[in-house]
Amino acid sequence: MHRWVHGLFALVALATIVALVVLWPRPDRVPDGSPGRPSGIPQPTGPSATGPSGTDSGSPTDRPSGPSGPSGPGGPGAPTLPTEPTQTCVDPDPDRLVALTFNIHGALGGGNGPDLERIAQEIEAFDADVVLLQEVDRFRERSGFVDQPTWLGTRLGMNVVFGRNVVRAPERRGAPRSEYGTALLSRLPVRRWENRMLPRQRGHEQRGLLRATLDLGGRPLDVYGTHLQHTRGTIRIVQLRAVRRIVAQRSGPDVPFLLGGDLNATPDSPAMAVAGTFALDPWPVVGEGRGLTVPPRVPRRRIDYVLHSPHLLPTSAQVLRSAISDHRAVRVSLDLPRPGCGR
Repeated sequence: MHRWVHGLFALVALATIVALVVLWPRPDRVPDGSPGRPSGIPQPTGPSATGPSGTDSGSPTDRPSGPSGPSGPGGPGAPTLPTEPTQTCVDPDPDRLVALTFNIHGALGGGNGPDLERIAQEIEAFDADVVLLQEVDRFRERSGFVDQPTWLGTRLGMNVVFGRNVVRAPERRGAPRSEYGTALLSRLPVRRWENRMLPRQRGHEQRGLLRATLDLGGRPLDVYGTHLQHTRGTIRIVQLRAVRRIVAQRSGPDVPFLLGGDLNATPDSPAMAVAGTFALDPWPVVGEGRGLTVPPRVPRRRIDYVLHSPHLLPTSAQVLRSAISDHRAVRVSLDLPRPGCGR
């Protein structure tokens, strides 16, 4: 009898010990839903998730704010949040540039015939290193048969290239063929240039893309100027897709570029959505006011732009009045940081 009682007590004691081992709470776990910790997520242990030095090894913009992958410092699922801001290299002496786009309307807006001298005075006052001009005449009767790009280059002491997009028969006996297109004036040396025709629909004016490679502090800078079709939005989309292809072929990913001109498209248009796939608009960052450029006295639309590649950092952007043209000019200041600093 006593032997059975002793055996029964031994079994009860053994069961009690097993239950204590299995059910006793572990010190490194808390019940799901406890305050201060996400439900069901184990907390990282061991070295700091930011590495031995206590600072993140990458830039804050390069690190996700959620858990890291399997190779993260704290093991699988460990967060890798930076604890200190990463210092960004700021170039104390970047190459600086002021770019201007200006539809001069053949210098015809003064009311008393063409006034190219007044246009020159306005460009001079705008004080730009690179000037992109649209609606530029050569040897046309309406503008007094003046070679406008050559005249402006000489008057302002700037290098000049001209992209003729429309060529017609002479408008008077003995005169050269009349021409119409875009021009580029530059205080910087011009290494090379070309003018490429853009797609057009039948009955529409021929448009072009003028490109000049300039020397900015010993580095190449590609500047593209254009004047897109004004009558239909669909052809502007096609034209900007062609511009995108040319920029990709000519400039590639390493050469900084500007794209400016009268694009005849508002910022919310499908055409400007195409432009936004390969160039940046400085206006949301540094622009003064709404950037409206037409009509000149009380402008209601923004259709003139200076866009840029990510290599360039805009510092200011303004719209400037003209007493002659039917457009206001757009002036943008930009910095080009030296390699290895900034961007």
